[in-house]
Amino acid sequence: KQASEAYVEEYQKIYGLDYTILRYGSLYGPRADETNGLCRVVKSALDNGTVSYQGDVDAMREYIHVEDAAQICCEILDKKFVNQHLTITGHQSMRVGDLFKMIEEMVGEKLELEYNTHADSAHYEITPYNFNPKLGRKYSPELHTDLGQGLLQIMEAMHKEINDEGA
Repeated sequence: KQASEAYVEEYQKIYGLDYTILRYGSLYGPRADETNGLCRVVKSALDNGTVSYQGDVDAMREYIHVEDAAQICCEILDKKFVNQHLTITGHQSMRVGDLFKMIEEMVGEKLELEYNTHADSAHYEITPYNFNPKLGRKYSPELHTDLGQGLLQIMEAMHKEINDEGA
């Protein structure tokens, strides 16, 4: 990712083509497939009452609904964001374990939770930030989809998909 950013910056220096680099937090939304971590967790919780996670229970994430991220993509077309690096995240930091408890309460039954913590895991524990000479600014939408509402939206979409397939 850093190499790609460096190419974009160098291209701007040589050819004068402006850019805005976007670095996304943990995206989620109702039309995502199972390659999306949050959708995979919700589907597993609904399908078989289990949640398996490759990472630590205390890992922190800043989830952002895909519609909020799309809105930001329109807003950043403003000239004030020219040649900047923006980290696009949600408003609320949440521990993965707390997220799973939230899903458990929404589903209304006890889930079997499994955490696979390995030292070689590529997941970060507290922050996605790492040292990079080009610092970015965090940008979150003023109006946003609450994580709980977003989870309900995913659950409703999955429920509808399951019931439509059975018809």
